[in-house]
Amino acid sequence: MWLFCKLRPMHRFAFTALVLGLSCGLSGALAQAAPNCTLANATDYGSYAQLTMQYSSEVDQDNAAYNWAQCRAASLDASLAGMPQLRARIAALRKQFREMREIESTLAGIRAGGGTMYGHSVPRSFAPLEDQLLSLSNLARSKAGAATGQLYAKVMADAKAQHAAYIKTLRAYKPKPDEDYVRYDPKEWNGYVSRYEALGKSIMQTLGSRGDAATALGYSILTTWTFDAKDEY
Repeated sequence: MWLFCKLRPMHRFAFTALVLGLSCGLSGALAQAAPNCTLANATDYGSYAQLTMQYSSEVDQDNAAYNWAQCRAASLDASLAGMPQLRARIAALRKQFREMREIESTLAGIRAGGGTMYGHSVPRSFAPLEDQLLSLSNLARSKAGAATGQLYAKVMADAKAQHAAYIKTLRAYKPKPDEDYVRYDPKEWNGYVSRYEALGKSIMQTLGSRGDAATALGYSILTTWTFDAKDEY
């Protein structure tokens, strides 16, 4: 299965001032409340948010999503202590997928000329991602995950095609003449897209090409985007 594949070394991506701005805002938001991991590990995200959010502000929603995901990530990591290879691969995939979600949000924010919703989308994307990674690890540890079939191969092929189309659309993007609000710099944009493409390639190398259920699920996460590659928001 994919867990035996080697992980290609990654190069650290130099985020621009826009991402740093989002990160600073996010850091402030995430300092609002300490995580309750006992509760997080016993409940789904929606229930956790309902039971921990004193207010329904954007900051509180960000905080709840991030805390729940962090608690679940720590719990999953601990459960894989006896499987160091799988543990390392899940941790690496989490880091890479999270960075991809950040880049998707950043690029959407550039197209829209800014806006706080793009920063808020990042921590909120971590909660569903954590559910997917738990499912992936469960499959990687089971006979069900090793099962192969035409449907699994199709899921992988479709995900690869959609991922490639997403990158192609990003590569072709240029603001229209009347879109003077767009915060577009070609060099910066292409840097983000190149990093995004590199992350996708590394993830696919980690997952491998075996057409089993675990690998198919891993590939499908590539197309769980926070924002589309071309729409304005």
